[in-house]
This record gives sequence, C-alpha cells and structure tokens, in this order.
Amino acid sequence: MSVKLTNVLTNIDAGFCSFCGACIAICPTHVGSKNLDYIPEKSADKPIVKDSQACERCRHTLCMQICPQINIPTGLFNVDTYSYREAYYSRSTMHEVLSRAQDGGTTTTLLLTALRVGFVDYAIILKRDDEWYPRPMVTQSESEVVDAASSKYIFSPVLAALYDIMDRINVGRVAVVGIPCQLRALENIRRLEFKHNSTIALKIGLFCMHSFTRDRMELILKELGTTFKDVVKMNIKKGKLWFTLRDGKMLDYPLKKAEKGLRPACKQCPELFSPYANVNVGSIGAEENWNSLLIMDSKGKELVERATEMKLLEIKPMNGSGIETIGKFVNRKIDDALKHRELYTKEFQNILLVTPTKRGRKLSEILEYRSGRGIYLSPL
Repeated sequence: MSVKLTNVLTNIDAGFCSFCGACIAICPTHVGSKNLDYIPEKSADKPIVKDSQACERCRHTLCMQICPQINIPTGLFNVDTYSYREAYYSRSTMHEVLSRAQDGGTTTTLLLTALRVGFVDYAIILKRDDEWYPRPMVTQSESEVVDAASSKYIFSPVLAALYDIMDRINVGRVAVVGIPCQLRALENIRRLEFKHNSTIALKIGLFCMHSFTRDRMELILKELGTTFKDVVKMNIKKGKLWFTLRDGKMLDYPLKKAEKGLRPACKQCPELFSPYANVNVGSIGAEENWNSLLIMDSKGKELVERATEMKLLEIKPMNGSGIETIGKFVNRKIDDALKHRELYTKEFQNILLVTPTKRGRKLSEILEYRSGRGIYLSPL
C-alpha cells in the first residue's frame, strides 16, 4: 500500500494506534493552541485532531518519532531481550488496597511506597468514571492512587498527562505505570531527549497480551446484556474476559472471540512485559490473588526492598512453573507479533518502517517554547 506519511494521523487511521497518549503530550502545535487532544465522550479510542491541516503544515515529525508503533526496535522481537534480575510472587498487605485490587495489589502498593519514601513526588495514574472512560491524571494523593487500582483492559492515553506535567513549575519526580507500548513511547521520549523525560523517576510496567477499544468492549457488554454502568471490575483469566457486576454477578466472554476485534497495533506488539521498566507486574504465572513481580534493575530492586521492609508488600521467590509459564507467554506474544508484523509491513511499509528524521528539520534544530520555557527537547 503506497501511503504518503506526513504525520502520525496516517497510522492512526490505519489502525496502528494503541492510544498511549504520547503524541498528545508532545505535539508542537500545542504552542498557542492544542491540536491533538483526548476528549473521552467524543473519541474514546484515539486522539482527537482539531485541525488536520495544522498537522499537514507541521514539519517537525515529533509525533512520528515517539510513536511506539512506528519502527518498533527489532530487538524486541528477540526472546533474549526479555531477561530480568529476579522473579517473585507478591501481594499487598494493605487491606484498603486488596479490597480494590485486580489480583495481589502489587502495583498500587509499589506506587504508595514510592510516594511515602520520596522516590517520587507525583504519580501518573489512570482512573475511570462509571462509563469506563479512562481519566489519566497526575496526583500526590494516596487515596486517589488506591481509587485507581485494578486493570481496565481498554486503550488509555496515560502519557497524555505528561502535557499537564510540563505546565507545572518544579514538578519534581514522577512515577508512571504503563503497559509495554506506553513505556516504549516513553523510551522514545527518553532517547530523543525530550524534556518530558527529565521528570520521570520510576517506571512500573504491566504485563499485557493486548488491550481493547472501548467501542469493542461496549459491543461485548451489549452481547452479554449489560452496560458499562453495571460493571465494577474486569479481568482476564483462563481464556475468558470476566466482568463483575454491581450486584455481584459474574459474566464471562470467550477471549478468542473478543480478540477478533483487536487493532493491528496490538497484533504487531511483541512485548509481554517492558524491558524499559524498573519493575514489571502481572498475573500470568502467579497463584490466585497474587502477582508475578519481575525486578528489572537496581532501582526496581530498591523499591521492592523498601516495600517489604515497611511491611506493605510480601514476596516469595517464583517457582520454576511460574518462570516457565511467563517464558511461554513471552514466546507466544513474539511469535504472534512476528506473524502479523510481516503481513503488515508488506501492506503498510510506508507507515511502519519510516525514518521520520529525514523529513523536516533536524532534531537538533527543533526547539519549541511555551510560556517562555523550552518543553520539547533538552537544551543542546
């Protein structure tokens, strides 16, 4: 397919958007006006473009350079990339966390630990309303962190919150919780030395096989005879999507059937967990009501040690069965991604395998300002 790629809108229209929110945070047309935005009630599954002509006129290509779906590093399709330092089963000891948690409450507990010991000053969290519209926000509040507990399984523009962070003076250090594609975009922001990266002090990764558009989830709920307003919790276990309703009733839906509506963005993603995270948390390989916890580096190790020292988190070494299960899912996701990637790059080569720096000005020449402060690239 011959497509002239001028900005990230082309791959959004082709389905290669996992709605991480990074392009919303760094769009140069934010100077004086906000062109890319997230307005849940108008577009719950992709960025809203207020003026497409403004995108056509833009010569920066920043959106293309940080998009996690363009030029996915080849190393991520290699199983050897997915190594980790230590593997544990983990579970929160905090009742208020466990009462709202998806499984073992590890992610929320690690965020609370990071705030309490001063590893970070703020956390980017993902809340939702009763209609399950995702609401990214920046907070210092422990109660808001706890309220945001449990997985959503719906595309959520977490990194859009970076735009709000850059509006603050002396925002300090920030923790980000994200699925692999979101942390892949964050790695692009780090690699290209965007100033947004200077605030990121902690990255907690979440295991992810795939996410769904809100529209797709709404159709599934309709098929089950219910609505978002009736759902209080979602989970994926044993090949099924599970929905817990307000009245305590449980509904299930075959995962393979749900996956028929996956976007190409999910199908080409090779990461079960993120090599760019300090720690990764999931349920694959774990016992009931526990998490699998992978420590990726020294910062992640220190965070887990502090959580256990403060008796906020209990851990035990992961057994061989858990490690083997995670390994199987790593291989499964890579194999599936390779199959789809080969197909997609034949049809959409001009979208997925571009070199954005060849277009427009050089990176070293792109310096944008708002309110007298450079916000896009670090001073060179």
